[in-house]
Amino acid sequence: MGKTLSNVDKGTRQDLIIRLISERSLGTQGDVVAALSDVGVEVAQATVSRDLAELGVLKVGNRYLALPHEPGSAGIEVLPSFVLDITPAQNTVVILTRDGTAGAVANVLDRVKGLKIVGTIAGQDTVFAVSPDNDAAEEVASLIADVCRARTRPAGNVE
Repeated sequence: MGKTLSNVDKGTRQDLIIRLISERSLGTQGDVVAALSDVGVEVAQATVSRDLAELGVLKVGNRYLALPHEPGSAGIEVLPSFVLDITPAQNTVVILTRDGTAGAVANVLDRVKGLKIVGTIAGQDTVFAVSPDNDAAEEVASLIADVCRARTRPAGNVE
C-alpha cells in the first residue's frame, strides 16, 4: 500500500468516492470505507454516509450509482416517468421512452457514474445504450429496471 492519506480534504475524498463507485461494484457503506482504505484514505463510516448523501449517490438494487449534479439537467429520478420498456440485446440495451424524452434519458444514462455504458444514441422515443459486453448490458438493463420500479434510495441512509 502507500502512505495513508487520512488528512485529505472533503472535496478530494468525495471525488475519490465518485471515482471508486464508477470503477468498482460497491453496495454498502462498508464497501466504500474499504475501497477508500485500499487507496490509503482512512475514514469513518459515518463520514462516508454523509459524503454519499451530499453527493446524491443512489443505491440501486445492490450497488451504488452516482449522478454528478449539473444545473438544468434531468436527474435519474426522471427515468420512471420517461422509460416504458427495457430490452437487452447482446451488448446493447434498447430503451423505449415516452415520445420526445429519449434525449433526456440518454443524457442521464451518459452521466451516471458506475453504469457500464460505453455510449448512447437517442432518437425520438428510443435509446440505444451500448455496453462493453453482453453481461454488462444485462446488468445495465437490470439497474435501469430497478430505478424504474423505484428500487432506489439515497445512499446516505442507515443500511
